[in-house]
Amino acid sequence: MWLGMTHTSPLITGLRAVLTIAFLYFGLRKLGSFSTDVAIYEAIGFGQFPRYITGSIEVVGAAMLWVRGWQGPAGLLLLGTMIVGLSALLIWVGPPYWHMLMLMVGTGTVAFAYRDQIARLIP
Repeated sequence: MWLGMTHTSPLITGLRAVLTIAFLYFGLRKLGSFSTDVAIYEAIGFGQFPRYITGSIEVVGAAMLWVRGWQGPAGLLLLGTMIVGLSALLIWVGPPYWHMLMLMVGTGTVAFAYRDQIARLIP
């Protein structure tokens, strides 16, 4: 396995723990209507409804990182969310971007480590 990152690797388990904390933090901020998050979605111009969708995906994805057989799909789901989020920041809002890039690397790593789970979902 690449850099010893198997399903049982302490590195992957630690990464999942860090990602869980991050996505719970950011997801609950969005669902809790923190002023910064409300302002970001206002700047994007699509209203506040996407904030609730994104926050829900982040919280559910964080939980899925710990459900046996769903860690890979969770990483892929959260990676997709980060790609859309980074695109929105680049187009409509502006910096900072660093946290999005870090979350993309982390979720991509989890998705890669559990790629066999993702492959099973593809017919």
